[in-house]
Amino acid sequence: MFGQPKFRMAAGKDGFTLIEILIAILILGIVLSTVYASYTGTFRIIREIQSDAEVYGMARSALDRMARDLQSAALWRGAFTFKTKSYTLGSREFVRLIFRSSAHIAFGDKDAPDGISVIEYGIEEGKGGYTLSRSDSLYRDPEKESSPSDGFLLCNRVEALTYTFYDESGKEHESWDSGTTVVEMQKKRVPAAVLIRLSMISETDPKRPHLFMTRVRLPFNRPEAP
Repeated sequence: MFGQPKFRMAAGKDGFTLIEILIAILILGIVLSTVYASYTGTFRIIREIQSDAEVYGMARSALDRMARDLQSAALWRGAFTFKTKSYTLGSREFVRLIFRSSAHIAFGDKDAPDGISVIEYGIEEGKGGYTLSRSDSLYRDPEKESSPSDGFLLCNRVEALTYTFYDESGKEHESWDSGTTVVEMQKKRVPAAVLIRLSMISETDPKRPHLFMTRVRLPFNRPEAP
Protein backbone atom coordinates (compact mmCIF):
# COMPACT_ATOMS: atom_id res chain seq x y z
CA MET A 1 0.00 0.00 0.00
CA PHE A 2 1.04 3.35 -0.76
CA GLY A 3 1.62 5.56 2.29
CA GLN A 4 -0.07 8.88 2.96
CA PRO A 5 1.47 11.76 0.96
CA LYS A 6 3.56 14.05 3.03
CA PHE A 7 3.46 17.82 2.60
CA ARG A 8 6.30 20.12 3.66
CA MET A 9 5.85 23.86 4.07
CA ALA A 10 8.73 26.12 3.29
CA ALA A 11 10.10 27.71 6.38
CA GLY A 12 9.10 31.40 6.46
CA LYS A 13 10.11 34.38 8.59
CA ASP A 14 7.75 35.41 11.35
CA GLY A 15 9.04 39.12 11.51
CA PHE A 16 11.77 41.61 10.58
CA THR A 17 15.26 41.62 11.79
CA LEU A 18 16.65 44.56 13.77
CA ILE A 19 18.80 45.65 10.83
CA GLU A 20 15.78 45.78 8.54
CA ILE A 21 13.86 47.90 11.04
CA LEU A 22 16.77 50.32 11.40
CA ILE A 23 17.07 50.64 7.61
CA ALA A 24 13.33 51.31 7.33
CA ILE A 25 13.52 53.97 10.05
CA LEU A 26 16.48 55.58 8.31
CA ILE A 27 14.64 55.73 4.99
CA LEU A 28 11.52 57.15 6.67
CA GLY A 29 13.61 59.79 8.43
CA ILE A 30 15.20 60.86 5.15
CA VAL A 31 11.79 61.14 3.48
CA LEU A 32 10.27 63.12 6.37
CA SER A 33 13.24 65.49 6.60
CA THR A 34 13.00 66.17 2.86
CA VAL A 35 9.27 66.88 3.10
CA TYR A 36 9.80 69.13 6.16
CA ALA A 37 12.56 71.11 4.43
CA SER A 38 10.34 71.57 1.38
CA TYR A 39 7.40 72.83 3.46
CA THR A 40 9.48 75.18 5.63
CA GLY A 41 11.17 76.60 2.52
CA THR A 42 7.79 77.24 0.95
CA PHE A 43 6.46 78.96 4.07
CA ARG A 44 9.62 81.09 4.29
CA ILE A 45 9.22 82.23 0.69
CA ILE A 46 5.56 83.08 1.36
CA ARG A 47 6.51 85.16 4.41
CA GLU A 48 9.19 87.01 2.42
CA ILE A 49 6.74 87.75 -0.40
CA GLN A 50 4.13 89.02 2.06
CA SER A 51 6.71 91.20 3.82
CA ASP A 52 7.97 92.69 0.55
CA ALA A 53 4.40 93.28 -0.63
CA GLU A 54 3.65 95.16 2.59
CA VAL A 55 6.74 97.35 2.16
CA TYR A 56 5.93 98.10 -1.48
CA GLY A 57 2.34 98.95 -0.57
CA MET A 58 3.38 101.36 2.20
CA ALA A 59 6.00 103.04 0.03
CA ARG A 60 3.62 103.45 -2.91
CA SER A 61 0.91 104.93 -0.68
CA ALA A 62 3.34 107.32 1.08
CA LEU A 63 4.98 108.60 -2.10
CA ASP A 64 1.62 109.03 -3.81
CA ARG A 65 0.35 111.11 -0.88
CA MET A 66 3.50 113.25 -0.85
CA ALA A 67 3.26 113.84 -4.60
CA ARG A 68 -0.38 114.98 -4.29
CA ASP A 69 0.50 117.37 -1.48
CA LEU A 70 3.49 118.87 -3.26
CA GLN A 71 1.67 119.33 -6.55
CA SER A 72 -1.03 121.23 -4.64
CA ALA A 73 1.41 123.76 -3.12
CA ALA A 74 -0.54 127.01 -2.79
CA LEU A 75 0.00 130.73 -2.26
CA TRP A 76 -0.73 132.38 1.06
CA ARG A 77 -0.93 136.19 1.15
CA GLY A 78 0.96 136.55 -2.10
CA ALA A 79 3.83 134.18 -1.32
CA PHE A 80 4.65 130.51 -1.01
CA THR A 81 5.67 128.88 2.25
CA PHE A 82 8.15 126.08 1.73
CA LYS A 83 11.03 125.24 4.04
CA THR A 84 13.16 122.44 5.38
CA LYS A 85 14.51 121.95 8.89
CA SER A 86 17.33 119.55 9.73
CA TYR A 87 17.27 117.61 13.00
CA THR A 88 18.95 114.58 14.55
CA LEU A 89 17.50 111.33 15.88
CA GLY A 90 20.14 109.26 17.62
CA SER A 91 23.08 109.31 15.24
CA ARG A 92 20.98 109.93 12.12
CA GLU A 93 20.13 113.27 10.51
CA PHE A 94 16.73 113.87 8.96
CA VAL A 95 14.84 116.76 7.38
CA ARG A 96 11.39 118.13 8.16
CA LEU A 97 9.53 119.36 5.10
CA ILE A 98 6.99 122.14 5.79
CA PHE A 99 4.84 123.88 3.17
CA ARG A 100 1.38 125.30 2.47
CA SER A 101 -0.89 123.24 0.25
CA SER A 102 -4.51 123.07 -0.85
CA ALA A 103 -4.46 119.27 -0.35
CA HIS A 104 -6.08 119.52 3.07
CA ILE A 105 -7.64 116.35 4.49
CA ALA A 106 -10.50 116.71 6.98
CA PHE A 107 -10.53 113.95 9.60
CA GLY A 108 -13.46 115.09 11.71
CA ASP A 109 -16.84 116.76 11.42
CA LYS A 110 -15.51 119.89 13.14
CA ASP A 111 -12.62 120.23 10.72
CA ALA A 112 -13.16 122.44 7.67
CA PRO A 113 -13.45 120.29 4.52
CA ASP A 114 -11.03 122.40 2.48
CA GLY A 115 -8.63 125.33 2.67
CA ILE A 116 -4.95 126.23 2.52
CA SER A 117 -3.23 124.18 5.21
CA VAL A 118 0.28 123.80 6.57
CA ILE A 119 1.55 120.30 5.84
CA GLU A 120 4.61 118.81 7.46
CA TYR A 121 6.43 115.56 6.81
CA GLY A 122 8.75 114.30 9.52
CA ILE A 123 10.52 111.18 10.73
CA GLU A 124 10.03 109.87 14.26
CA GLU A 125 11.56 106.97 16.16
CA GLY A 126 9.60 103.73 16.08
CA LYS A 127 9.91 99.99 16.57
CA GLY A 128 11.92 98.20 13.90
CA GLY A 129 13.06 101.43 12.26
CA TYR A 130 11.73 104.97 11.90
CA THR A 131 8.24 106.11 11.02
CA LEU A 132 7.11 108.73 8.51
CA SER A 133 4.27 110.97 9.68
CA ARG A 134 2.20 113.70 8.03
CA SER A 135 0.59 116.61 9.88
CA ASP A 136 -2.06 118.83 8.33
CA SER A 137 -3.47 121.97 9.96
CA LEU A 138 -5.44 124.94 8.64
CA TYR A 139 -4.47 127.08 11.62
CA ARG A 140 -0.87 126.19 12.41
CA ASP A 141 1.92 128.73 12.30
CA PRO A 142 4.60 127.17 10.07
CA GLU A 143 7.31 128.87 12.13
CA LYS A 144 6.37 126.88 15.25
CA GLU A 145 7.40 123.32 15.94
CA SER A 146 4.71 120.69 15.63
CA SER A 147 4.10 117.85 18.05
CA PRO A 148 4.41 114.20 16.88
CA SER A 149 0.84 113.68 18.11
CA ASP A 150 -0.39 116.25 15.56
CA GLY A 151 0.31 113.96 12.60
CA PHE A 152 -0.78 110.56 11.43
CA LEU A 153 1.37 107.62 10.41
CA LEU A 154 2.09 107.18 6.71
CA CYS A 155 4.48 104.24 6.94
CA ASN A 156 6.92 102.54 9.27
CA ARG A 157 10.11 100.51 8.81
CA VAL A 158 11.76 103.62 7.33
CA GLU A 159 15.53 103.46 7.06
CA ALA A 160 16.12 106.88 5.45
CA LEU A 161 14.25 109.73 3.74
CA THR A 162 16.06 112.39 1.71
CA TYR A 163 15.04 115.20 -0.63
CA THR A 164 16.70 116.97 -3.53
CA PHE A 165 15.16 120.27 -4.62
CA TYR A 166 15.48 121.78 -8.11
CA ASP A 167 14.98 125.44 -8.93
CA GLU A 168 13.77 126.79 -12.29
CA SER A 169 17.25 126.59 -13.80
CA GLY A 170 17.59 122.92 -12.83
CA LYS A 171 20.15 123.56 -10.10
CA GLU A 172 20.06 121.12 -7.19
CA HIS A 173 19.58 122.20 -3.57
CA GLU A 174 19.84 120.08 -0.42
CA SER A 175 17.61 122.48 1.53
CA TRP A 176 14.96 125.11 0.78
CA ASP A 177 13.64 128.24 2.51
CA SER A 178 11.06 130.42 0.78
CA GLY A 179 11.62 133.13 3.39
CA THR A 180 15.32 133.44 2.65
CA THR A 181 16.90 136.70 1.58
CA VAL A 182 20.14 135.00 0.51
CA VAL A 183 19.12 132.64 -2.29
CA GLU A 184 17.03 134.66 -4.74
CA MET A 185 15.75 131.57 -6.57
CA GLN A 186 14.11 130.35 -3.34
CA LYS A 187 12.58 133.58 -2.09
CA LYS A 188 8.76 133.33 -1.85
CA ARG A 189 8.89 130.29 -4.13
CA VAL A 190 8.64 126.54 -4.03
CA PRO A 191 10.99 124.25 -5.96
CA ALA A 192 10.25 123.52 -9.60
CA ALA A 193 10.70 119.82 -8.78
CA VAL A 194 11.45 117.61 -5.79
CA LEU A 195 13.24 114.26 -5.86
CA ILE A 196 12.20 112.01 -2.97
CA ARG A 197 14.26 108.98 -1.94
CA LEU A 198 12.58 106.67 0.55
CA SER A 199 14.59 103.75 1.90
CA MET A 200 12.74 101.04 3.85
CA ILE A 201 14.11 98.17 5.92
CA SER A 202 13.94 94.67 4.44
CA GLU A 203 13.10 92.01 7.03
CA THR A 204 14.66 89.31 4.86
CA ASP A 205 17.95 91.20 4.36
CA PRO A 206 18.39 94.17 6.74
CA LYS A 207 21.72 95.05 5.11
CA ARG A 208 20.01 95.71 1.78
CA PRO A 209 17.03 98.05 2.32
CA HIS A 210 14.41 98.67 -0.35
CA LEU A 211 14.92 101.99 -2.17
CA PHE A 212 12.01 103.90 -3.73
CA MET A 213 12.32 107.16 -5.66
CA THR A 214 9.93 109.57 -7.28
CA ARG A 215 10.39 112.98 -8.85
CA VAL A 216 7.53 115.42 -8.38
CA ARG A 217 7.14 118.46 -10.59
CA LEU A 218 5.40 121.48 -9.07
CA PRO A 219 3.49 123.17 -11.91
CA PHE A 220 3.13 126.56 -10.22
CA ASN A 221 6.19 127.51 -8.22
CA ARG A 222 6.33 131.32 -7.96
CA PRO A 223 3.85 134.10 -7.19
CA GLU A 224 4.26 136.03 -10.44
CA ALA A 225 3.87 134.69 -13.95
CA PRO A 226 7.19 134.12 -15.78
